[in-house]
Amino acid sequence: MRVDVDEARSVAAELLGTESDRWRHARAVARQAEQIAPVVGPVDRDLLVCAAWLHDIGHAEALNRTGFHPLDGANHLLVAGWPERLAALVAHQCEARALASAQGLEQELARFPREDGALADALVYADLAVGPGGERVSLMQRLAELEDRHAGEPLAVRQARRSRRRPLVASVERTEQRMCGRRRAAAG
Repeated sequence: MRVDVDEARSVAAELLGTESDRWRHARAVARQAEQIAPVVGPVDRDLLVCAAWLHDIGHAEALNRTGFHPLDGANHLLVAGWPERLAALVAHQCEARALASAQGLEQELARFPREDGALADALVYADLAVGPGGERVSLMQRLAELEDRHAGEPLAVRQARRSRRRPLVASVERTEQRMCGRRRAAAG
């Protein structure tokens, strides 16, 4: 299956339910991804937007196998015939490897190749620009909200969550630099 933004939206709607906060979050992340898509170029634009729509489908009860939503979503995408690269973006979203390690799921996650660069950074940027109900938030607000929401997790998982803060901030900063570079190039 090739990446198809309309199909990704439909899958997200079906699995997340269009009245849920998760749906509102996914919809806003997809909108954000559409706005920043020029940083990944025309070849990866649809891949970015599809990943934005699908990044949280692993939260759907029907997909819960490991209890780790990036992995559950990525596994579902592979089984459903979506491209491996898209599944890998979902699997590795927002430095998921730190959390996978803390939960003993690093082997399962390692099945998915981790992508670095503009595309992975842009997905982080889009996800962290939007709160859990679809509202626009600052990076620091989003990081604080994630920490607060997961305060009851085991210590190792909370530490892993904190350990990914610096790489997440770096991804957002790189995306902002790419956006500024594109604006300067367009103005020059």
